[in-house]
Amino acid sequence: MRCWEFRWMKRFCTSRRWVDPGKGRDNLMFSLRLLTLADATRLADYHQRNAEFHRPWSPLMPPDYATPAFQEQRLRNYFRRHNWGEQYRFGIFTEAALDQASVQLIGTITLAAVEREFFQNGRLGYSIDQQYQNRGVITANLQKVIHFSFVEQGLHRLEASIMPHNAASRRVLEKCGFEKIGYSPNYLQIQGVWRDHELYMRLAKE
Repeated sequence: MRCWEFRWMKRFCTSRRWVDPGKGRDNLMFSLRLLTLADATRLADYHQRNAEFHRPWSPLMPPDYATPAFQEQRLRNYFRRHNWGEQYRFGIFTEAALDQASVQLIGTITLAAVEREFFQNGRLGYSIDQQYQNRGVITANLQKVIHFSFVEQGLHRLEASIMPHNAASRRVLEKCGFEKIGYSPNYLQIQGVWRDHELYMRLAKE
């Protein structure tokens, strides 16, 4: 199915060419855009570079997770959900105007589990390259995705969950206007073990 095949879905289908440039705290130039099939190799490289850094916060992944073939299939599966307006996967890329081959994926943000009608709710997840942590990159780009969610997609509510000892992620959510609303025991399976999570929420401004 394609976006143009159902007019009533037009509002919820967003072109994967959506791009928003930005600048980090230390004048790092980056762009935020929806992922495409051409990003499979960059995704594989990103996950390979950051495997150990992301491990404490991630589920167990299959052995071929950080390969272009696996990431390509994962993107194909994602596009089906994207076309139904249920999920949006963004990549944060370094800017390299003179050499596109050197552009690097340095972070991801996902708006997932989008529910429409009387709920208008979505869940946010994000990750950053170890080399670019603590430089304001995730905070700046998450604010853009929040705007995308509320203004362009018409959502009313966003959720996020973090492990209690993930202080860096907590700071990101607080800077982006989220408030803690609860604590859920055994919420997600991380590295094969069910882990407690803090629950956060932000509402669209009326």
